[in-house]
Amino acid sequence: MDDKEKEIINKLKRRISGLEKTLQIVTGYSGRTEKNLRQLFEVISGTMPVPMVITSKTGGLIFSNEKAQEIFGFSEKNFHKTDPSDLYEDSRDCDRFLKMNEAQGEVKGFAVTLKKADGSSFPASLFSRHILFEGQNCLLTVIYDLSEFRKEEEKRLALERQLRQTHKMEALGTMAGGIAHDFNNVLTVIFGRLELAMMMLSEESKAKHHINDALTAAERARAMIMQILAFCRKNEEENSPFPISTIIAEAAKMIRSLAPSNIETSLRINSKSSIVLGDPTQIHQVLMNLCSNSIYALQNREGLIEIILEQVSFGPREKITIPGLSPGTYVRLTVSDNGPGMDKGIIERAFDPFFTTKPAGEGTGMGLSVVHGIIQSHGGAVSVESQPGKKTAFHCYIPVIAETEGMTEPAIVQKTIQRGSETILFVDDESDIVDICSQMLESLGYHVITRNNGPDALSLFKENPNLFDLVITDKSMPVMSGITMASEMLKIRLDIPVILITGDRMEDNPLSEIGIRDMLRKPFSRNDIGAAIQKALHKKQEKEYDKS
Repeated sequence: MDDKEKEIINKLKRRISGLEKTLQIVTGYSGRTEKNLRQLFEVISGTMPVPMVITSKTGGLIFSNEKAQEIFGFSEKNFHKTDPSDLYEDSRDCDRFLKMNEAQGEVKGFAVTLKKADGSSFPASLFSRHILFEGQNCLLTVIYDLSEFRKEEEKRLALERQLRQTHKMEALGTMAGGIAHDFNNVLTVIFGRLELAMMMLSEESKAKHHINDALTAAERARAMIMQILAFCRKNEEENSPFPISTIIAEAAKMIRSLAPSNIETSLRINSKSSIVLGDPTQIHQVLMNLCSNSIYALQNREGLIEIILEQVSFGPREKITIPGLSPGTYVRLTVSDNGPGMDKGIIERAFDPFFTTKPAGEGTGMGLSVVHGIIQSHGGAVSVESQPGKKTAFHCYIPVIAETEGMTEPAIVQKTIQRGSETILFVDDESDIVDICSQMLESLGYHVITRNNGPDALSLFKENPNLFDLVITDKSMPVMSGITMASEMLKIRLDIPVILITGDRMEDNPLSEIGIRDMLRKPFSRNDIGAAIQKALHKKQEKEYDKS
């Protein structure tokens, strides 16, 4: 018996004490006739909200109240014909209970599993003592059904699991955010080095093709980091129109790389022009969760995961069999696999939080409930088709808000960035970032002065604030953050343009109120930082013009 069960038993003992006192008065009262005594006992026991039975010394049932008959499912006549040992799931528990009573005179909190007339069982705690009833020594037993306590305990444990899972996800988000921040610094150096190397090559150089491929791979890495950062802040909903086919295609590439060699993945996009309103990161998560389930279902066997995106419409007079859908146009995302399938019982509980068919430690039971919640929040619905031994298919319906004609992948436009000659103070605690960014800026004609921390940069700025035309600083630095440093500089010189660079997700609220002109997310290219500088300097010129 664990501590929680002991606590429950102690509560029951306190609750039963009042009942025992009442019964002692009745059963110990000798001033009444036996007939009147039994009538009084029946009245009192009938008002008790707990099952009570009285058995003779030989074990036969001689009395039961209505609550006992109700909980066991017997009529009074049939109940009294029942052998008490038949009420125990394990008849040996009956012998143990009687022996304890014989030895101790009473028993409090005997944990046991009892059996009903229909064969079903329920957990119970028994309280008993010897009494004098109708002129003979008998055993009064009060039965406390623990089913509700167990249900409450299961709810409590489920909430604890949910809380642990939430804490785990928060810790994972914090860790992922830290990794993403550091990886963005690495990517900034990669972008810078590749772009500078590209500038040194002639148009005919064969190496340009390889560097272009490396830049494309770096762009994909940047997109993955964006997804990680979005995951870290998954509670912040960012609904906007987007072409869902692009997200599905990107996620399918990742799934292919994650799937083991025994599993083939197939992608068919029949609706490239559908625009939906929602959060692209959440739609990405939907596909990842569904495919993770399929990968698990296909473990240790050859299998196929099919991903299909298509547009469907339901007319106003059409019978819609999918709960939650109304007439309209939707994109249907289908993920199917040829795994073992699911029976009706599992399908009915598939979207329940914490329900899982995986062994302990291998699943949280949250994957499909998250899918269901995301699709519902996007105004759609989810349905599932499956049979044991046949393939399983999940269908996600998301409303279409618009269509684009013949969408194609956007062409990469090489922008010509205007060069400059201004003096820039560049501040970052990462020496690799300082080195590559100063080279990128110098290649654009700027004069660059660098510092590796906020206090040194602020001290330099105080000495000659008019030396600099622009300040570029990292947001997160030890000792003094970029925001604190910029705020102090703006107190000295209100018109100094400041660009904040960050490896984290962009702030929802702009920092313009403290004078910061722009924010630039790492990793950035030479073109990105060049454009940001021109934008910041242009804003300064506009303000000076307005003053004149």
